[in-house]
Amino acid sequence: MRVKSQIAAAILALLASTGARAADQPSVLDYPAAFFADQRPNTAFDMISRLPGFSFDDGNTARGFAGTAGNVLIDGQRPTSKTDDLQSILYRISASDVDHIEVIRGGAPGIDMQGQTVVANVIRKKGDSTKIVADLEDNFFLHGETVPNASLLYTEHSGDSTYEGSLSRYGNFDDSVGTGYHDVTDTTTGAVTHQFARDTGRGSGGGLTGAATVPLFGGQFKANIALQAAPFDDNDYYTAPGNDQSITDKEGSNNAELGLHWNGPLGGVQLETLVLQRLGHATDLNASLVTGDDEVFHSSADTGESIARATVRYLPISTLTLETGAEGAYNFLNGTSTFFENGVLVPLPSADADVNEKRGEMFGQGTWKVSDQWMIEAGARFEYSVISETGDVDLTRKFFYPKPRAVVTWTPDKDTQVRLRYERVLGQLDFNDFVASSSLASTGVSAGNANLRPDDHRQYELSLERHFWDKGAVVVTLLHEEIKGVVDYIPVTNSSGTFDAPGNIGNGTNNQIDVETTLPLDKLGLTNGLLKSTDIWRFSNVPDPETGEGRKISGERPQDIELHLTQDINRLQSTWGADWFNCWDEYYYRLTQVRHRRVIPPYLDVFWEYKPTSTWSLHFELDDLGRFVYNDEYFDYAGERGSAPLDEIEQLHIRSQPRLYIQIRKTFD
Repeated sequence: MRVKSQIAAAILALLASTGARAADQPSVLDYPAAFFADQRPNTAFDMISRLPGFSFDDGNTARGFAGTAGNVLIDGQRPTSKTDDLQSILYRISASDVDHIEVIRGGAPGIDMQGQTVVANVIRKKGDSTKIVADLEDNFFLHGETVPNASLLYTEHSGDSTYEGSLSRYGNFDDSVGTGYHDVTDTTTGAVTHQFARDTGRGSGGGLTGAATVPLFGGQFKANIALQAAPFDDNDYYTAPGNDQSITDKEGSNNAELGLHWNGPLGGVQLETLVLQRLGHATDLNASLVTGDDEVFHSSADTGESIARATVRYLPISTLTLETGAEGAYNFLNGTSTFFENGVLVPLPSADADVNEKRGEMFGQGTWKVSDQWMIEAGARFEYSVISETGDVDLTRKFFYPKPRAVVTWTPDKDTQVRLRYERVLGQLDFNDFVASSSLASTGVSAGNANLRPDDHRQYELSLERHFWDKGAVVVTLLHEEIKGVVDYIPVTNSSGTFDAPGNIGNGTNNQIDVETTLPLDKLGLTNGLLKSTDIWRFSNVPDPETGEGRKISGERPQDIELHLTQDINRLQSTWGADWFNCWDEYYYRLTQVRHRRVIPPYLDVFWEYKPTSTWSLHFELDDLGRFVYNDEYFDYAGERGSAPLDEIEQLHIRSQPRLYIQIRKTFD
């Protein structure tokens, strides 16, 4: 009863509480470096993870620059790199270089929100400094395998100039590696083929990044470069007396990027220009070897993206920002694929394709601070593109989409905010969907589809945010989406037969509830304790083209629930914590198959971080203590699902392995 009384008292106090320190504007919350002192953070990303009610968004890898940004700015600017992700950039900023972090909710005059309703702005300290950070990491699996990582980071601030560089060796692994069983059940006879299953998957690669920011023509000029190589091998082995099968998938990707960026005043306006060039090469060798049936799929693709963008911002009065600009991009993919079954070439639809896109976009918007309590942001982007494909298919298509957006923000006090957003969001075609692909360990070979169109989302969103107890916050977001041309799988036929291919299956809807909570635990008896939770529920519906009945959109996870508990113990110069995930559950619907993938809880990590000095950090972590189970089921039909009977059920059941993660970090000032 005592615990229940404490919780009830905490809830009552929450309703009457005061929030975190605010900046001059109620819509902007200011968190100085002292706010994070108990945590003794190493990096800017560590600080971002402690922001009350803030959920980090790394952005996406869609083509173009607009609409791909994450929700963190650095000194008021979006990082110009796309190959070098936002999280990695924040990891390279030492916490000792951060003066404070602003959380801008709903918008603020002079701030480019990058299409987000909430952004964090990391403001670095001024002054000369040089830092070198050495980072060594390793993952130790139960069966003895290790996956090491290492990086060396360099940052120099000299006057108004900044020079940055990093050299990394990173390992990658499939966290579902382990052992279990692989069963195939014949639904007609009831016979079960049982095999022992073993799954392995790991890769290693390297990366080099460099950037220089210097004053130029009264503004700031930045040049950045990134080089990355990331091979990955995944292997599945199914064994039984007289019935062995091995499935291997060897992937590799090499990427390079060069970015040039200038931002500064010009004739009474603020001008921002960007030029970005990316090149990539990817290969995939996928083979399934079993007695009497050998399948080998190979693909390779060269990709490129060229972007030029200019943005003009004008503040006619202190409470109004007007913004306009244009972006042009050229993208290409030259891809080829082959599929052999028992040594015989099987022609695939769109096995070879050269795809290019010429895209232009104009945009304009205004941000108006009506009063201390009200903010309005409204604008639109107008996108025109031409996509051409040659190879097995010769086709040119043109698209034009207006994309309006409006956000209204009400901030009755510094602790409370309500946001209402309407936006038309256009999905982007994945060039890889134009070329045949394979996953022989799961769904088999898929054809390419030159007639694929982007899905079109009309989004209506309401967010309610409340801050309390200095470090606490609750954010509730309700989202309704009306989707035209949902992208899923459709049948494509050629001389070799009928294959699944990405395609548009009709119109659908999606509703989502998102509750983000940051709860300080001091009042509940855990000094310097903090519980952060993410609770997301999704409810989508689209008519199934095979059965005509409503179902979920393929790949949608109905819920995501995460709990992150930390406690800072100052006398031990330590932080300990635990992370819990409810894991996930998803369905995929194809022409002759329904796939059900799920990870069965619990997924639990615990860690301890010791920082004996401001320049040393030791991190020890035990991951996957509950040894989650990866369960992959395939319901295969004798023909099309709408009319054919169920033929067999295939189940892969793998119990994962716990692992020990160790990190040693040293900063040289």
